[in-house]
Amino acid sequence: MSEQTPERVVIRKQPVADFSHLKSPEELAPISRIEDVALVIVPESLAAAYAAIPSSNVASTIYVPGGSTVRVHTGVLVAGGDGLGLADDVLIVVGMLLITSPVANPVPKRIYVIGSALAPRGSEAALGQALASGSGGVSYYPHVDGQDVKILSGQVKISGAMLANPAGRPEDILVAAGQVVATGEVTTVGYRSVVISGQFAGPAAGRDTIEPVAHIQGQAAWYEGDSPRVFNADATLTPEFFRALDHPVGLVVFGDLTVATGVTDTMMREKITSIIAFGDATAPPELVGVLQALTTDVFGDIRASDGPGS
Repeated sequence: MSEQTPERVVIRKQPVADFSHLKSPEELAPISRIEDVALVIVPESLAAAYAAIPSSNVASTIYVPGGSTVRVHTGVLVAGGDGLGLADDVLIVVGMLLITSPVANPVPKRIYVIGSALAPRGSEAALGQALASGSGGVSYYPHVDGQDVKILSGQVKISGAMLANPAGRPEDILVAAGQVVATGEVTTVGYRSVVISGQFAGPAAGRDTIEPVAHIQGQAAWYEGDSPRVFNADATLTPEFFRALDHPVGLVVFGDLTVATGVTDTMMREKITSIIAFGDATAPPELVGVLQALTTDVFGDIRASDGPGS
């Protein structure tokens, strides 16, 4: 959103602030501040004028050649190698760029990927000239005519049957982007490659089967036991949660984990087999030790809560 005073504008809480159409410093002059914006796009000629604007919590800034046609895509962009754009385009992908066939000219003047890119082998020369700086990486996979590229995105559960790919071909590729959990028994993987971009949790018993074909761009962890309880956001474990469980479970939390006041050491030891947290884990001071013992992977901090109700 933008907040406007009689003469000045504050750009705040926007996924993308696109100034690529502006041509002079005077057009940026009304902006007094930029804050809490994931991506700002600025013409190269206005870099100095943009730098003079106070800003905070701007995740990424991309400078583009003036006069370019800028195309911005958020999420997973799937495109053939002959459909990336025209020679004067600038393509910006915030998420994942998946190219399903060998890249042929023309390609956009510049390609920015704030995330990760996947392309067929043999495309390195064509893409190398266009790919500009960004975060994440570019992976190249073996391409076979007729192979299928299956795409899953968002909050995804993959079963052992899905990984076996019984109706597909061994040359197929599976791409999963987002928060991904593999569940159940995994005895075989029927894909040439499994590309996971984001956060992944899989069964420790199937690790030796999955890892040889997996390309993981992000965070990965392996849980013990059968299918875990999965929380796709922040989670608070209350005494009522433990009393409702009729058997021990593993936990996978794609966010911050909080153990509430009133939970006991016995509850946690009897009802939780293991914990994976893709964020911080917080518990009352007397439970921090058992939380540390039960947490096999945490991609944040384990700490004590400040007091009752925290």
